[in-house]
Amino acid sequence: MSVLQKLPFTALLLICSLSSTAPAALNEDSPQRDVLPQPSAELSPGDVVRIVIDALAQNDDPFPDAGIETTFGFASPANRANTGPLDRFIRMVKAVPYGVMVDHVASDISEVVMVGEDAFVLVILTTRDGNEAAFAFRLGRQTEGRYRGMWMTDAVWPVNKPQENLPGA
Repeated sequence: MSVLQKLPFTALLLICSLSSTAPAALNEDSPQRDVLPQPSAELSPGDVVRIVIDALAQNDDPFPDAGIETTFGFASPANRANTGPLDRFIRMVKAVPYGVMVDHVASDISEVVMVGEDAFVLVILTTRDGNEAAFAFRLGRQTEGRYRGMWMTDAVWPVNKPQENLPGA
């Protein structure tokens, strides 16, 4: 049984509700942008997280830092305003604490937890060195502009692994 299957729904909700406000500008002219996954109103919050996590696992496919660029492409406009432009975002993702997300070897993604208008997802990654790292994603459905109706990432932050927070674990 995975860690996420053992995690009570209320514990996941508590972890996710403790979000930091980490709510940026996309390089729309990237020559290879058209080969990367793009936000779409058809994608659920879980789909968005899966796309981002899979892209980061294969960061340099089909070109260097394509996974991080995909991640930035699914960041909400407010998130991009705080973390962009793309070159700054790339440096941030490659640094502590997010660097372990790049080229991770396995992932376990929770079900989506809705809190008001926000969607929360907990992801546990197995890093290249065999350690585990947990991250919470907060997503919001965009209400205006070119991304209207699309789920995008508002914030990602590291969390203690859930089994370390549960009594008797």
